[in-house]
Amino acid sequence: MEIDFKGIYTRGDVFKAVFLANKQTRNRELMRIGIASFAMVIYVAYTVLVSIQSKTTLLDPNLIGSHLLYILLIALFLYFPHITSSVTALKIWRAPTMRYEYKGTLSSAGILYSGKKTLITWNQIVTKLATDEIIVLLTGNGILSFFPRRFFRSEGDWQRARQLVESQSNKV
Repeated sequence: MEIDFKGIYTRGDVFKAVFLANKQTRNRELMRIGIASFAMVIYVAYTVLVSIQSKTTLLDPNLIGSHLLYILLIALFLYFPHITSSVTALKIWRAPTMRYEYKGTLSSAGILYSGKKTLITWNQIVTKLATDEIIVLLTGNGILSFFPRRFFRSEGDWQRARQLVESQSNKV
């Protein structure tokens, strides 16, 4: 079964695909929140302890800069995956090739792009995600392929494409 796709990507498609491909697992996200919370508790406890020992105000005007810097570092740690995903998506979107029309076929052999006749086989793909709006596939060496719903001629083609991705996911 071959399913044709054809379309031009939008900026939103690129960002959605990159964020899905880089989506952290729930456990990793909870671990990141836990570490940041622990660091914040340690910092507040240290600040209170030093303030009591030195008999200064808790928010000493001379230390506001260091307090803000520490809070900024914790926030950067929390949002680092989102920041890197945004930078990656911007780099991809800025590539001139993203303005071209992409077309090809999805089949049991893999993804065949027209033009250069590039074939990406299913065994090369390590991440497969399908939502109601987009299919995202990522190879082991970082090649990102994604197919928004509108790339398919009909709702039937879209559903067959999703089924194909899900069936290939079960084989891995």
